[in-house]
Amino acid sequence: MKPSLIFLFAIANLIAGCATSGSNPVADMPSWMGGLPAGAPPRPGTAAYDAWQAERAKEAARPKTKQ
Repeated sequence: MKPSLIFLFAIANLIAGCATSGSNPVADMPSWMGGLPAGAPPRPGTAAYDAWQAERAKEAARPKTKQ
């Protein structure tokens, strides 16, 4: 094989190895397999995260003492 073809193949493999599929593999795995635990908060930037943050803010504003 030509050295330039081998070099081109090596560069293509390096570039492809840096590519991502766009998803987080740990988030897709079940918790028993090492993925996120069941009580993990939603990912930032999603509507579920905004609702979760609003619920946390509401809980933080609630008085904590019983009178």
